[in-house]
Amino acid sequence: MPYYDVSIPLKLKTLTYYYESQKDLKGFAVTVPLKYKLYDGIVINQRLDKPAEIRDIKKFEHIWGQVYSKNFIDFLRWMSFYYVTETGTILRLTFFEEIMSYLKGKKRQKREIPEHKHQKEKNFLEGLSINHETYIKIINAVKKREYKTFLIHSPSIPYEMKLMAEIANELFSLGETSLLILPEIRDVKELYRFLRDKLEENVVMLHSGMRASERYLTIEKIMEDKAKIIVGTRFALFSPIKNLSLIILSQESNWLYKAEESPRYNARESAIMRGLLQGCPVVLCDSLPSVTSYWNSMRGKFEFIDDFSEYPHPELIIVKQPYGSIFHHEVLLNLKLHEKEGVLVIAPRTGFSLLRCAECGEVLKCEKCGYSLIYHRDSKLIDCNRCNLKSKTPANCPYCGGIEIHPTGTGVERLWKELENIFSKREISIKNYNFENEQIQGIFIGQAGKIKKSYNPQFKVLVFVDFDFFLSIPDYRAIENAFGKVLSLSHLVKHDGNIFIQTRNPENEIFKFFRSYKFREFYLYELKHRKETLYPPFVRLVKLNIKLKKNASEDIVENIKKFLQLNIKAEIIGPLKKKKKEELFFILRSQDKRKLIEDLNLHMDEIKSFRGIYCKIEVDPVSLIG
Repeated sequence: MPYYDVSIPLKLKTLTYYYESQKDLKGFAVTVPLKYKLYDGIVINQRLDKPAEIRDIKKFEHIWGQVYSKNFIDFLRWMSFYYVTETGTILRLTFFEEIMSYLKGKKRQKREIPEHKHQKEKNFLEGLSINHETYIKIINAVKKREYKTFLIHSPSIPYEMKLMAEIANELFSLGETSLLILPEIRDVKELYRFLRDKLEENVVMLHSGMRASERYLTIEKIMEDKAKIIVGTRFALFSPIKNLSLIILSQESNWLYKAEESPRYNARESAIMRGLLQGCPVVLCDSLPSVTSYWNSMRGKFEFIDDFSEYPHPELIIVKQPYGSIFHHEVLLNLKLHEKEGVLVIAPRTGFSLLRCAECGEVLKCEKCGYSLIYHRDSKLIDCNRCNLKSKTPANCPYCGGIEIHPTGTGVERLWKELENIFSKREISIKNYNFENEQIQGIFIGQAGKIKKSYNPQFKVLVFVDFDFFLSIPDYRAIENAFGKVLSLSHLVKHDGNIFIQTRNPENEIFKFFRSYKFREFYLYELKHRKETLYPPFVRLVKLNIKLKKNASEDIVENIKKFLQLNIKAEIIGPLKKKKKEELFFILRSQDKRKLIEDLNLHMDEIKSFRGIYCKIEVDPVSLIG
């Protein structure tokens, strides 16, 4: 009698049941009993023999039919292994509720995704051209029906979207199915609108902002193989596509591809594995591909395609950040010369500035989380962007009692004040930048982390003030992220325009990569330093978050550390404190990447069984600080 391992969309491992059938039911939806209730689940595996450790094995109540291919089940099992989590937790990602409603014939009110009034206006993608050789390479790879990963160094985000559209359109004519993944809902809607105008019902989209009825309609089309192009954010990767021919992922280094909820998967790594298991090509695009992805291309795992150098780009100019004022004289000249063509000035933070004590040199920080406090000069308040705590500006330094506390660094408010003083006698408009601005004339101000994308180059000049802020962030990827920040905003600048970066240390060797877009030298520099300091891609990092309950013993943390040292083959860093006193974390680092994951899968239940704690795990963490 065959036995079957079934995954239920709960925080559970697989459960074993039996059924009088010799048929391989892997990927079938079934209903099974569990604690006096009936639950729907998916068959993950078939066993020939009864598990010795289980006495009473129950029988399936009902079989609904095959939902997932065997390759997709293997993908879900890999997700469970790699991210050290229960298969039931992974199953929640797969639109299981909508799938079961479809199988059971439950009719929901179907509501089409609303169309915008400007639907028929010319789309910004219409006039863009793509590299035909790149297009042909990808199409031929799909025709060969074999797994291969392309890493495309793209010139801009609109270029990536146009490449996606052209390839998906061609594959549709060949009867193939494409999955197009973008990091932001706005990007998804724009690409969907462009494709929908041409291919109508054959295009669907999937993102977290959709209503339940819209999501159900989309899943229904995918289940019936009526949707040939699926455009979505990261969770579209788990849609039940029957015959997937190609996966394209735009802006592959974008941090939005890292899920914030459990399991904290990375859509890029997951897309590569789904392509491998389903035997279809995967295309990764970015204007600055991640160091890890470039390393994989150097090792021959990815095929690198340089489309960036095929197109013109604005000139990058590095100038010294002056001590007595905000703007370098050359930057100030360009502000005056080109304000009618549009100038965008970027500040690294909100508010007026940070505050530094002149006596002890300390920057005022939040006592709760340790983040630098933002000073607002008009209101005389300081606040923490992380904790959202606000208070009055102290008269004395909280560290040394000194009375000389001065603004340091530049925020959006400080830019306003400076620009108003400089141009008070000239009729020059100064305003906050929004991607919906129609008339780009004057000087616009924006904060680096809040700039919304425009798909068309609008400005003649882009200025980064106080750029050293980005390089000072305590992260091994600080240089990569800083360079990426420049390139992510460079598409706002016309190709004959200029990008100014103001820094206290223009002689720093990293800026030689920025000046001439020397990407290869940049990657080699980063890889050299990461290898020396043991950071990815040369090691695997895992973050183990621990929250202490009230009944936790005093020695619980030390006991957990001893257990990790005895059972996990890795360097154990920590415990490190988080912003809350009852929260801490360990960093596990190992050059034997697979062994680390295997050890964690083997011992995770034991770690979680320590009394007095909650435990969460994050593989390939975004941040190594609390």
